[in-house]
Amino acid sequence: MQASIYADVVGSKKLDDPDALVPVLGEAVRMLNHEFAPVVAEPFVVDFGDEIRGSIADPAETPLCVSVMRECLAPVMLRVGIGIGQSAEDAFTIAKHEDILIHYMGIGEAADLLLNAYCRLLDPVIRRRTAKQWEAIRAMRTRGDRTRAAQSLGIARQSLSDRLRAANFGLIEEADATVANYLAAIAYDSV
Repeated sequence: MQASIYADVVGSKKLDDPDALVPVLGEAVRMLNHEFAPVVAEPFVVDFGDEIRGSIADPAETPLCVSVMRECLAPVMLRVGIGIGQSAEDAFTIAKHEDILIHYMGIGEAADLLLNAYCRLLDPVIRRRTAKQWEAIRAMRTRGDRTRAAQSLGIARQSLSDRLRAANFGLIEEADATVANYLAAIAYDSV
């Protein structure tokens, strides 16, 4: 079963230089298609100048995919709709209407309700992140460990750890793993 992903930059029309967003989105799409190549079902593309669309063959990969997408573009905020076995546009429309950052659809009424309630708890944590915190998260993701991440930013390891703690990096990583395990269990149960 595929998971389609539809993401839109929140407030893109209000950015100081909206045209500067297009190359950044293009780079994010290239990275997503490369990093998730084994599970990309429909390559990620930039649409209408401020949207990213694509799909992956393993719904359990969606939490990590969305986190990587956010990290590529931060501090610019993304709103994301995910459709499991269906179009993500309806999920995105709900996310936009309810002013939330992510919405899942297609798992089943009870499962959708539970998963979306869980994701709503993470919204304020993601919205509060600063540019420096996003920078630390990106460095952690690309460098793999705190020492190399801190060196790449030219800061002390403790400063990096402080930024990651303030960004609730561990909490979001655990949440992504929980959602991934939930989606994998549901897929397994439905086989």
